[in-house]
Amino acid sequence: MTQPMPPQIPEEPAPSGALALAAFEAAITALVLSMYTAWLSLVAAAVLAAFTRFGAAPDPNAIWSTVPAWDRQVDRLMSALEQIARAGWIEAGRQLGIEIPFDPTDSLIQDQLARTRNLMVRTPDEVYRQIIAELGAGHERGESVDQQAARVRHVLDVTGTENWPARARTVAVTEVHRAYNMGGTAFALRAQQQEPVPRLLKTWDSKHDSAVRPAHRLADGQVQYASQPFIVAGEPLMAPGDPSGSPWNVINCRCKQKFSRGTR
Repeated sequence: MTQPMPPQIPEEPAPSGALALAAFEAAITALVLSMYTAWLSLVAAAVLAAFTRFGAAPDPNAIWSTVPAWDRQVDRLMSALEQIARAGWIEAGRQLGIEIPFDPTDSLIQDQLARTRNLMVRTPDEVYRQIIAELGAGHERGESVDQQAARVRHVLDVTGTENWPARARTVAVTEVHRAYNMGGTAFALRAQQQEPVPRLLKTWDSKHDSAVRPAHRLADGQVQYASQPFIVAGEPLMAPGDPSGSPWNVINCRCKQKFSRGTR
């Protein structure tokens, strides 16, 4: 199978930031979908190898042979997200009128990327459980080997269902905003160390549409010092999408933050 060309990640944000985020979302959605497409074709070939050759039952344990290939796909995503964190860093500098070279080794950025990677590398475990569940359901119904193989293909089909495209969009929305916002936060904290007076502020900026969750709508306009967390639905979040937040509070979060100087 020919892999799709890797999407181009803009190197710097548009002046408003909003256009940059939309471009990043589109690029990462395409990237993640290409990752799923390439890897799931390998999974299908491995799990259905005995069926294809001999008409034998699918072997879900064969998925583990494809884990190194998936890890390489995740590396592609991590590289792109680092560029997006850089864009968030640069945009925060523009807002504050401070210039500090991007530091990809910054501990906050590295922690955020590590957490994202830890989530993404679990994908084979999730797909394995899905295959096991489908095969178990087929056995309970007394289905033939052909029908069991069809169940596996359905789980692994990128184009025939909305599952994988929807999943790619969720990953893109969550991780793009997370990387961008944490990149900005990392910049503000670094700038605060170098320029303690005046204090640096950050303001929660929601998307202002009907899809915004109520807690994030209430957080809109909340101002905190750069070194202090926002309090959203009772949780401390250093930035919108903070990976330390509860899944229900950060997944699919499209909020941003704005930086300024002054006192609360």
